[in-house]
Amino acid sequence: MKHIYVSCYTFHVSCFMIIGHQKQWNFLKEKFESHQLSHAYLFTGPDEIGKKTLALEFLKMIIGDLSAGKEKDLNQKLIDQGKHPDFLMVLAKNGSEIQIGQIREIQQFLNLKPYYGSLKAVVIDRAEKMNKEAQGCFLKTLEEPKGQTLLILITAKPEALLPTILSRCQTIKFFIVGLEEIKNHLLKNKLPEKKAEMLAHISDGRPGRAINLLLEPEKTEKEKQAFAEIIRVSSSDLASKFQYTKSIEESDFAATIELFKRYFRQLLFLKLGIKNFIDFGFFPPPSDKLKSYSLAKIKEIIKLAEFLDSSIATTNVNPKLALEILLMEQ
Repeated sequence: MKHIYVSCYTFHVSCFMIIGHQKQWNFLKEKFESHQLSHAYLFTGPDEIGKKTLALEFLKMIIGDLSAGKEKDLNQKLIDQGKHPDFLMVLAKNGSEIQIGQIREIQQFLNLKPYYGSLKAVVIDRAEKMNKEAQGCFLKTLEEPKGQTLLILITAKPEALLPTILSRCQTIKFFIVGLEEIKNHLLKNKLPEKKAEMLAHISDGRPGRAINLLLEPEKTEKEKQAFAEIIRVSSSDLASKFQYTKSIEESDFAATIELFKRYFRQLLFLKLGIKNFIDFGFFPPPSDKLKSYSLAKIKEIIKLAEFLDSSIATTNVNPKLALEILLMEQ
């Protein structure tokens, strides 16, 4: 069975499943049990919040339930491994775009009869990465679904999708999870309390982020270094700022803007008297210049970063220019 690029997805730590999002889970479970599932859902919310995890766990449940006897466990394992013949995970090639050829492969996949049960399922992760041609082609799949199919689009930027796609999907919104809930989940899985508390606080309410930082501790150090560089650059002269943008890889501009946004959010918390992020040693203390920023200025920088981030996703704005504009405001 041919699968679209990077259809394999494996959970590295099986004990970390869904953290939070109980309302969303109960809604989908109720729709399934009452035979009222829509053929297309749009999962929206911040990155690393648990949208994909919930989608995969839900598919494991329903595909398992639609299978007979001993095949239930096998079906769930095959989904975990990305090898289930009735399930397809679609990702952007090399992190760039989801192209029309991948959408045509989805259509070919859905034209085949289910192998194990009665359902064919497709998950498109980071659906905003579909280029215009791909979105136009996918619209036909939404308008004329083949047999019993379930399509789940996952995105943090729904505004990057065509309005006609949005109107044909039932939207399920995901929200940040309370820090105590993330911490308690980590504690239940035998993490030391100090480690669990730190991961919960630096996760920004995103369970997936907490788990990713736990599984790949080198990311923690890399981000700490990136934040230290943000402090240096924000406090430097204009020439140094332009030199900084030249040092960033083209594929990293959007991610760098996201880091600026995250650091200035923490700076806002500090300004409001919330110092936990510094106590944990993850976010370096601000420079004297950054300390002098008013609440209004910090909010303006955050708002600008959010606008630029959205513009990169939805327009042809130059990401390098967007980063330069952000730096010039500091």
